[in-house]
Amino acid sequence: MMMEKRILMIGHVDLSKDDAPKVHFSNLARAFREHGLNVSCILYTPKEKEFESIGKNITIRFSPNPLFGNVLIRAIKYILVIPFIIWEFLRFKPQIVYFRFSPPVSLYLFIIMGFKALPFTFKVIIEFNDWVGDQRAIQGESQFKVLIIKFLQVMAARFTDYIRVVSEGIKDKLLNYRVVREKIEVIGNGTEVDFLMPMNKEEAKKLIGVNPNYFYVGFIGNFAIWQGLSYLTLAIPFILKENKKIRFLFVGDGPEMSKIKKEISPYKKEDIILTGQVSYKKINNYINAFDIGVAPFIKRRNDEIGLSPLKIRDYAACGVPIVSSRIRGLEMIEEEGIGILIPPEDPNSLASAILLLSKDEKLRERMGKRGRKLSEEQFSWKIVTKRILELVF
Repeated sequence: MMMEKRILMIGHVDLSKDDAPKVHFSNLARAFREHGLNVSCILYTPKEKEFESIGKNITIRFSPNPLFGNVLIRAIKYILVIPFIIWEFLRFKPQIVYFRFSPPVSLYLFIIMGFKALPFTFKVIIEFNDWVGDQRAIQGESQFKVLIIKFLQVMAARFTDYIRVVSEGIKDKLLNYRVVREKIEVIGNGTEVDFLMPMNKEEAKKLIGVNPNYFYVGFIGNFAIWQGLSYLTLAIPFILKENKKIRFLFVGDGPEMSKIKKEISPYKKEDIILTGQVSYKKINNYINAFDIGVAPFIKRRNDEIGLSPLKIRDYAACGVPIVSSRIRGLEMIEEEGIGILIPPEDPNSLASAILLLSKDEKLRERMGKRGRKLSEEQFSWKIVTKRILELVF
């Protein structure tokens, strides 16, 4: 009788937050389950009483939640997570332990690797979605904290068995720190192709409550500085001067929200719609309301580490043509014919690309169909997790 394969996933996630880490982690867990693995997850106790389960036949163990409280309380909670990890590891006896890197998670990784001294057979995979120190530096973190974070990321890479990086740039970073090449694998992010799929645009626009007689340019995601939203706001006057039937949908929230509000204050509210955070359940409607999906990433940080953004895959899954910055890792947008790449931080080029697509419905349709096909063939989470599992089995 074949032994059941078991994977223990440890996530820096609160299920009551409808954010990207939760969506990312949940999709991975469900996809591992689809491959027939017994999946157990250690997650933080949700802050709110109402939250969604990850999925059927997936075990969840809740630990103390260190994502809120003062500095001392949070530090104590991070330490209190450790006994939960040890207990679940001993009980579950996984063949794979899977982490997504964050600075606190590195502590849990070092503890798990300590079990290698005992008679357990397992492999540890750590996922690097970013070079976290550089990200924190852009957010204004002190140089001392940035150095600590970089140290922890490098040490985590050296201690683990396998490293899943989402871009060639992150792999290059690790190689520069003399991390063993053979344990690094570039496996990009995915999308939920059975949930995010094309639908009638007029219907989608009505469902989210916008006027279906207008053409919508949309952005979805975290309002963070590296997303380059300010360059989209700078492109808006050029676009509206040429075509007053174009409107803009900014879906999401984040640290740059107050800045974006100030930048768009001269315009009518109906011309630029800020939705705020939207439930993941409704994301398909919002993306399908986009006639064009934009990703105006800035050059700093992004071009060095490369990108594998969820939004690009989500746009493609919904059959939405894409206008994005030409950043390392996004070459496939142009190569696969699913959108247009423009120089980063260039509002004029951004406006020109949007106007070009707005005038060519047949081109938009071709790009949308190619995007959907590419999503099914390369971007589904089931395909992503299959590649991850091939590292071990």
